[in-house]
Amino acid sequence: MDKLFFITVAVLSVNYLAHNLSTDQEALVAFKTRIKSDPNNILANKWLSNTSICNWIGVSCSRKWERVTGLDFSNFGFSGTIAPHLGNLSFLSYLNISSNNFTGIIPLELSHLRRLKGIDMGSNSFIGVVPSWFGTIPELQHILLDKNSFSGSIPTSLLHNNSKLQTLKLAYNFLNGNIPQEICNLSALEYLSLRSNMLTGSIPFGIFNMSSLRELDLINNSLSGWLPNNICDGIPKLTVLSLSLNQLSGQIPSNIYNCRYLEVLALSINHFNGSIPSAIGSLNMLQRLYLGENNFIGRIQLEIGNLSNLEILSIPRFSQTRPIPSFVFNMSTLKVIQFGYNNLSGSLPVDIYLNLPKLVELYLYSNQFTGGIPATFGNLTRLQSLFLYENNLAGELPAELGNLNLVEFSVHSNGLSGSIPFSMFNISTMEKMDMVVNYFSGHLPSTMGFSLPNLQELYLGGNRLSGVIPSSIANASKLTALDMGSNFLIGTIPNFGNLRLLQVLRIGENNLTGDSSRFFSSLTNCRYLKLFEVSSNQISGVLPASIGNLSASLQEFYAFGCNIAGAIPAAIGNLSSLEYLFFGRNQLTGFILSTIGKLKSLQRIDISINKLEGHIPLELCQLSNLGDMDLSDNMLSGSIPVCLGELKSLRNVHLGFKKLESTVPLKLWNLNDLLRLNLSHNSLSGNLPSEIGNLNIIFDIDFSWNQFSGNVPSSIGKIQSLVSLSFAHNRFQGSIPPSLGNIINLQSLNLSFNNFSGLIPKSLEELKASRTFGCVSQQTRGRDSKRGGTLQTLQRNHLCKIMLFAARHDNNIHLVERLIKD
Repeated sequence: MDKLFFITVAVLSVNYLAHNLSTDQEALVAFKTRIKSDPNNILANKWLSNTSICNWIGVSCSRKWERVTGLDFSNFGFSGTIAPHLGNLSFLSYLNISSNNFTGIIPLELSHLRRLKGIDMGSNSFIGVVPSWFGTIPELQHILLDKNSFSGSIPTSLLHNNSKLQTLKLAYNFLNGNIPQEICNLSALEYLSLRSNMLTGSIPFGIFNMSSLRELDLINNSLSGWLPNNICDGIPKLTVLSLSLNQLSGQIPSNIYNCRYLEVLALSINHFNGSIPSAIGSLNMLQRLYLGENNFIGRIQLEIGNLSNLEILSIPRFSQTRPIPSFVFNMSTLKVIQFGYNNLSGSLPVDIYLNLPKLVELYLYSNQFTGGIPATFGNLTRLQSLFLYENNLAGELPAELGNLNLVEFSVHSNGLSGSIPFSMFNISTMEKMDMVVNYFSGHLPSTMGFSLPNLQELYLGGNRLSGVIPSSIANASKLTALDMGSNFLIGTIPNFGNLRLLQVLRIGENNLTGDSSRFFSSLTNCRYLKLFEVSSNQISGVLPASIGNLSASLQEFYAFGCNIAGAIPAAIGNLSSLEYLFFGRNQLTGFILSTIGKLKSLQRIDISINKLEGHIPLELCQLSNLGDMDLSDNMLSGSIPVCLGELKSLRNVHLGFKKLESTVPLKLWNLNDLLRLNLSHNSLSGNLPSEIGNLNIIFDIDFSWNQFSGNVPSSIGKIQSLVSLSFAHNRFQGSIPPSLGNIINLQSLNLSFNNFSGLIPKSLEELKASRTFGCVSQQTRGRDSKRGGTLQTLQRNHLCKIMLFAARHDNNIHLVERLIKD
């Protein structure tokens, strides 16, 4: 009987285990069906139906029960949604699906995982609110939901009953609202990270009484308020306090020294005031200190020099006006020094290398340093990043810097001169080199491209470099940005087609030559190109149709002043991402083709000073993002398209020096965000309507050299923003509107060569800011502001000279007194 009983129990147990293992398998198969992308073929090759699920990659089972207890699919590259069937894995204690591309919401069924101790769903694309049911899982110790797209507030029910929770990471989401007070009930919490959300309000003071807390990271929110004076009394184990990029104010509590285990203190970019407490110098275990961009006063405390374990010292924007504190250069543990955006003065220390053997990064940019760069910097053998830009440094660049294994080097916007040492182009570790806007001269080494295999960004523009661009630059195949513009470089433009990762290419304002067809065609291999600038060089030939094959990512195309001839190819309409197009000052002929209307992203177009003819194409009106349009100095004819008045994005319009006829479309006066409007040197006619007053923020109007007639509408006086106004050389008549005197910002007014009559308005005397005034017509009379009388009609030239004389000598418009005296 007993034997039969044990056999029966054994059979039932086997059946039970088999049934439950089958349940686990069904859950995993359901999970598999929700995977839409498996780039590493893990599921196809490692999840075989003829093997036990306990042997499937990423699956862990208990030996005793043969049930699934752990899932680790981190970094598998999976895409898809989470199957609710995972909630049937009743023995699951750890779930890690981080660093994939899962989307959607977290299924409610996962709340059934009563044995779950840790869940890591970080670095995915989950949406919705943070599930409140996490608070119902009694064994949960670790919740990691960082780097997703969760929104809403932090649910308070998550925080009530999780007495075992040790880790809560909700960083890099879109959470808003306050940090709940209930978070202080998590008595076992050691790691709290809410970084990079949209949280507001103050930090609950109870957080600073969570005795188990080791790391507190609230960086990059909108938290306000101040820190409690007893900040460290209740959190003696704290090692990381990261509160940068918030709106915190008040002073740093002086008892900060009680956080004696603190390794990271990040308080930068807030509104802290007062002085930096010397007590920080007592934090003997501190390794990283970030205090910059606050409202501190006083000096950097000498006690900071006592931090014998400090590796990173970052105090930018501290408004120091003295030399760097000398103790900084005696802190032998320092790896990073960040003192950028200060007013530090004096010369760079010659003996910097003596006591900084571990220095890796040195940031002294945007200060007031003078003198040269010491050659002894070449003895900082571990230095990888050196940023000295925007200072007043002069002299030559030390060749000794070429002995370093630099990765990033920037000295732009200084007064450095001489030749760039060839040794700088032999630093094989270099990724970014920026020497823009100095006085460097000489030529570049012919082999520079062979010795810079890791170079990604090279900026040499705005110097006095001469010679040719070495063709070897094409071997620096990792280049993404190349700037050699505004130098004195000569010779043929090299083939950049091998630089397939190139995003930015600036070679404008040199004396380079080349065939435009060959040059532009070679750039079609640069599929990531976003900005291309070749202006003010001597390129011959025409624009090839192949420019339509340039990068679909191209946003800015500058080729003005290049002597390019021929027509604009229709294929230019293929550049669908183009935002800026500058082809001015060339020899372009033909028409502006309708394909220009396909450039839906275009914001600025300048094709002025060419030989284009025909009409202004209506397709320009399809460019709903167009802000600046300069078609001037061509041979365009016809009328101004009515539909231009529907482009509400327009800010600057220059249609001067053409053969335009007819009247100005009435709709054009509805562009009330217009800043500049130049229609000069055409044959436009008709009256100006009162609607011109709708241009209420415009500051420059030039309608000179046309055939406008009738009266100048008084509504012109409503445009208070006007700085420059020219109606010269037209057929306006009637009196000068007194409302012109209301334009208090007017500095240039030219009404000359019209048919005005009557009196010069007394209101023009109020324009004290005026600087330049053109003459009026022969029928205008002046008013004696003292006597109230009128002057006899004056000849055109005589009055013109008098008014110009008054403007030049008095810088205002006391015109009548001058007229009377003369």
